[in-house]
Amino acid sequence: MKRRHNAYKKKFYQRFVEWWVTVLGAKKRVNYVADFETTTDPDDCRVWAYGLANIDTADTLWDVEIGTSIERFCNRMAEENSVCYFHNLKFDSAFILDYLFRQGYTHTDDKPRKGQFTSLISNMGSFYSITVAWKNGTRTEFRDSLKKLPYSVSVIAKAFGMEEAKGELDYDAYRAPGHIATAAERAYIAADVLIVARALKTQFDSGMEKLTVGSDALHEFKAITGRMFDKLFPVLPEVMDQEIRAAYRGGWTYRDERFAGHITGPGAVYDVNSLYPSVMYDRLLPYGEPVYAPGLPKAGNDYPLFIVSVTFTAELKPGHVPCIQVKGSSFFLATEYQKSIKEPVTMSCTNVDLALWEEHYDLEILSYNGGWQFHGVTGLFTEYIDKWMEVKANNTGALRALAKLMLNSLYGKFATNPCVTPKIPVFDDENNVVKLIMGADDKRDPVYTAMGAFITAYARDVTIRAAQDNYDVFAYADTDSLHLLTTDPPVGLEIDDNKLGTWKKEYEFEAGLFVRAKAYIERLPDGGHVTHVAGLPDRIAHQMTIDDFQNGRRFAGKLQPKRVPGGMVLEDVGFTMNME
Repeated sequence: MKRRHNAYKKKFYQRFVEWWVTVLGAKKRVNYVADFETTTDPDDCRVWAYGLANIDTADTLWDVEIGTSIERFCNRMAEENSVCYFHNLKFDSAFILDYLFRQGYTHTDDKPRKGQFTSLISNMGSFYSITVAWKNGTRTEFRDSLKKLPYSVSVIAKAFGMEEAKGELDYDAYRAPGHIATAAERAYIAADVLIVARALKTQFDSGMEKLTVGSDALHEFKAITGRMFDKLFPVLPEVMDQEIRAAYRGGWTYRDERFAGHITGPGAVYDVNSLYPSVMYDRLLPYGEPVYAPGLPKAGNDYPLFIVSVTFTAELKPGHVPCIQVKGSSFFLATEYQKSIKEPVTMSCTNVDLALWEEHYDLEILSYNGGWQFHGVTGLFTEYIDKWMEVKANNTGALRALAKLMLNSLYGKFATNPCVTPKIPVFDDENNVVKLIMGADDKRDPVYTAMGAFITAYARDVTIRAAQDNYDVFAYADTDSLHLLTTDPPVGLEIDDNKLGTWKKEYEFEAGLFVRAKAYIERLPDGGHVTHVAGLPDRIAHQMTIDDFQNGRRFAGKLQPKRVPGGMVLEDVGFTMNME
């Protein structure tokens, strides 16, 4: 009887401690940044060291905790309720998920109970968060700091005015289980963690505590507009949103064929100062409930903006840059801007796009298929942009970097995809690895897609017209930049290093080679090179010269993640130059 009574008391005490830990943790949730150092052997994949820094208190390298295994890390996390950021959660979570499954934790779509975890992973495999309810009752939400700071650690250090880690780490060196990090290894691990922690603290101190920087931006804008937000930007029906979304496109990236594939002479590169914020600042933008109009909508005082579906063919006018990109057609490459469209296509566009197309092409309109008309207003974003432009202009380092993030992160939130069907982590017993499977279909309300469509249309309009004004020397453009084959002042561009919407001269180059969209290299006067090739790692690009731009040339050093027992390794799959 006494033994049963003691057992009862022990069980009651354990439950009381678990409850008390949960209550205390709920009142005080600690924010951390962590990073794993892992082995590269697929047959011995494990965490050999981790760094952990308290965002609120870590100030020096000595404030960063260093541990030796995934088990120690998870036990450490279970000590308290916390939010823990990894800079690239997709990689580091592979080790956490592997550990959880092997320890008997199960995935749930609901709020996790003890011994369960939930995840937020997009249908494209982008990791946002993993929330674990540890078996002792505490919780840890793992988040991806890349969604808050979309740069490499080295770029963050530079942008936020911090000193980078000195020295290197031999990732391939063998380190036995239980290996105690050397002083050099500890310093290297701690520096990366501390850089991200300091940058996040700057964001948190500015009230930016949402899951992504885009959500931070939208949250602040909603606070500015208050109750008017829902009236200005009503939630539209799904079918209507899909028709409007068909007019939403990205930036204009184009390599001019006249100068493609051969080494050019000298030139200069110009960038727009805050292109998207500049068109948000003073252009006529949509708001409110749209109305349907058959045929070609007519712009008027009440509804000056429209999105329309058009069926047409087109021929580019002589001496003009192309600006129509046809997607979803077997007749055209989706990545190319077309000079000739002989087979009829049906596309949706804003009235801004349509006016530009009519200037650059001889269009034969076969039919206007109706569209949506919108109220228009200027100045919706003035207060928001004025605030962050002032911060950007009057600060350096962390606050300036923060301002640039906030200025460039708002517009995209308006066109957020309402499809939120997730991917779900499961354990593949046959192959002894974690894998992702598609979850149940899920959707959320759109924000206001028309706003994103018009902002991006105006931005394309700015860049394309600037290229056209400098047609004789125009070689390349990428969203907000022009590469011109002259060092003389450009035609029609206002040059100013800081003024919103003006153009800043970034640098001059002695020679350039423009291969295709997202693939070029320029030799600088000091002998250095600026290289951009989509998919090419920076560590390779920084070593390349113009002579290296050869079709079919292969480079080692492109790493591709592969899930293996224990977590994930990075395989060197190499990179092959494609000049076509």
